[in-house]
Amino acid sequence: MTNANANVHDGMKVATVDTAATRRLCQCVLLLTSIIALCTCPHSKVEESFNLQASHDLFYHGLGPAWSAWRSSALFGVGFSAGSPSCTAATDGGGGNGSCLVIGDDLPYDHLKFPGVVPRTFTGAFFLSSIAKLISWFIPKLPSHPMIVQFLIRLELLLLSWMAHVRLSKSLERHFSVKLQPPSSNQMQMQQSTLPSIISNYYLLITASQFHVPFYSSRLLPNTFALLLVTHAYTEWFNNNPRRTAVYLVFTAATFRCDALLLLFTIGLTMLILRQLSILQAIVTGVLTGVCSLLMTVPLDSLLWRRPIWPEFEVWWFNTVDNRSSEWGTQQWHWYFSRALPKGMLLTALLVPFAFMRLPEHANWWGRKKFGKDRTPHGIFDLRLIRFFAPVCGFVMMYSFLPHKEIRFIFPALPIFNVCAAYGMSRLHQVAFPKSEGQEIRNKTNNKRNGKTNLVAKAIYLSGVGAISCTMMGNLLFVRLSKENYPGGVALERLRLHLETSMDSSLGSSNAPEIKKLQSPKWENVLLHIDVAAAMSGVSLFGQRYASHHFLNGEKVSFKVDKSGYEEENSMESTSSMYTHLLTEQQSIDGYHLIESIPGHPRLDIRNFRIATKDAIFILERNGWQI
Repeated sequence: MTNANANVHDGMKVATVDTAATRRLCQCVLLLTSIIALCTCPHSKVEESFNLQASHDLFYHGLGPAWSAWRSSALFGVGFSAGSPSCTAATDGGGGNGSCLVIGDDLPYDHLKFPGVVPRTFTGAFFLSSIAKLISWFIPKLPSHPMIVQFLIRLELLLLSWMAHVRLSKSLERHFSVKLQPPSSNQMQMQQSTLPSIISNYYLLITASQFHVPFYSSRLLPNTFALLLVTHAYTEWFNNNPRRTAVYLVFTAATFRCDALLLLFTIGLTMLILRQLSILQAIVTGVLTGVCSLLMTVPLDSLLWRRPIWPEFEVWWFNTVDNRSSEWGTQQWHWYFSRALPKGMLLTALLVPFAFMRLPEHANWWGRKKFGKDRTPHGIFDLRLIRFFAPVCGFVMMYSFLPHKEIRFIFPALPIFNVCAAYGMSRLHQVAFPKSEGQEIRNKTNNKRNGKTNLVAKAIYLSGVGAISCTMMGNLLFVRLSKENYPGGVALERLRLHLETSMDSSLGSSNAPEIKKLQSPKWENVLLHIDVAAAMSGVSLFGQRYASHHFLNGEKVSFKVDKSGYEEENSMESTSSMYTHLLTEQQSIDGYHLIESIPGHPRLDIRNFRIATKDAIFILERNGWQI
């Protein structure tokens, strides 16, 4: 008996070690897929431009200029203008700039010239840029490498997102460890304890195999910040901490995405129905968290926007009261369920139904039944996760009533769908490998007779593995396609290379200071114009600083950039001969010649097994201009 107990104890130790190693491996897979997406696509598009440009301004300029302007306005009694939600837009055409900037309009902040359609909070950008600034204290040369700073800021967000998913996976393990009460047998206890870790590991693998969560984990979108906080909310939800769950959701709605109110409503209603929260507790938690959120964020946003502002309130007003989001396109009401979720999950979506139906167990039981008596499995429906799944489905359904739809709007739903897919995959795992469920093989005869059934169960399990593997391949393919979506950023890099090459060739092979001095009057200042298409497809302030920094590199040449925007006051296209270079979607402009064309607009050409592109951004140089 002692030997038997010792064997069981040794087996538990081995199982624990294997479980820990597998968990770390799954965590690394999620981290690896996210980093691959970050390194493959280092540039950014217009959706994330606000936070990226804000991170640049806060890292290089800080709050000093805004604070000085505020003190000056207070000193001269000018003050901030409260204005309206459209305060920064052009007014009635009276000739002024029409903005709420009352003093110091030359502040070095990109958002004051390019405010965008709706204002956004600086909370996320300030947090990430502050960490990067702290690192720069230890690495003094870091600010002179703008693209490394951009990579670092995005890497910070990636790591925060990754840690949120790791934390959720650990909460799943604790949740199912409590729900699955182990039997009295030591052997059964050892084998039953592996099930929660299996669910946790499959959650990480399924999340890593998909495209959107790893890819966007380093993208400075408000949706990414919201997804990060909502993932922490789900962690507290599975840990049975309803008040902390509400705190995360309220802060997310008040600060980053007002549409999190829909998720707060469905989850909060579920908690009230299940008596996890009382009405009084819900009200007190919501009010206190909302007030604290505004106290922490509104002063920062008001300082930088230069007017009293609660950004997410104005976003909510724009989308619901004014109902102007439909100006950016509409989709049918079922689009999220028929297109967005299948696209986001790919083949792993097929695993979700197994979380609620015991089809594998019943199929396995019918196969064993004709060979002898076997215990009948539980009912066909498993509603263990329904209290988590139903509120998230309600969130997606309520969001479907908004005509303008984008897949990033329902990012908060993906973790719960992946939890359900992981639970369904663990069901296939348990049926295929019954030992992990504590089921002992009775004897060799039964083992032979049940061989065909086991093969069927393992075939079903391999189909689940194949679904995850195919989704992973789809993820890598989408990442490769996305690499071609940033022709503006690539064009700016190629322009810098062209200027450096021209500079070197004009100087010749001699490095003599006398020659350089004689030729210096021939240097002409570079004035670059970036049109809307280029600005929206990868051009960032980090890239502009990188291009000008490396081009100047000790030479007395100025590198200035004039950029168009989709705001009305910034939408004027200029092809004046005053510009020495252009990054534009127009292939030919009088007075300029083509330097290089950058491909974009990728699509998968299945017939020829290649990624097809077409010229998207053109680098033009003024005729007669030379260095």
